[in-house]
Amino acid sequence: MWGASDRVVTPAYGRAVAAAVPGAQFVEVPAAGHLPHLEAPDATWAVIDPFLRRS
Repeated sequence: MWGASDRVVTPAYGRAVAAAVPGAQFVEVPAAGHLPHLEAPDATWAVIDPFLRRS
């Protein structure tokens, strides 16, 4: 999960990390920067909830 407007660590870096971790999935939070859980909590939970439900 990555903020689409993150200027500290860019989404491109997040994509590279996800590509290097087997089974990882990269998801962008469109209305957030470096702190998506604070900047866009509803959008963040919309990403996290489906992940948690898969377990």
